[in-house]
Amino acid sequence: MLGDAYSIVDMAVWGWARAVSFIVGDDACEIFPNVKRLLDAINGGPAASRAEALKDRFEFKCEMDDDARRAMFPQNERLG
Repeated sequence: MLGDAYSIVDMAVWGWARAVSFIVGDDACEIFPNVKRLLDAINGGPAASRAEALKDRFEFKCEMDDDARRAMFPQNERLG
């Protein structure tokens, strides 16, 4: 993202950049070619493959219920 070396910035951006096509649409790669370049570079490495494999190894909760809201936004407990 910022240089020639793979960094924590690349790791952070990769997580969000993977969602661009879901948000923007199928032509996201044409609209944001540098995001595609970044994704292609990171997806070619072993760390991305290991991170992607986590969803197959673990069951993640997808519902945003009251328990999930408390876990994601603990600061809101004082407002209730």
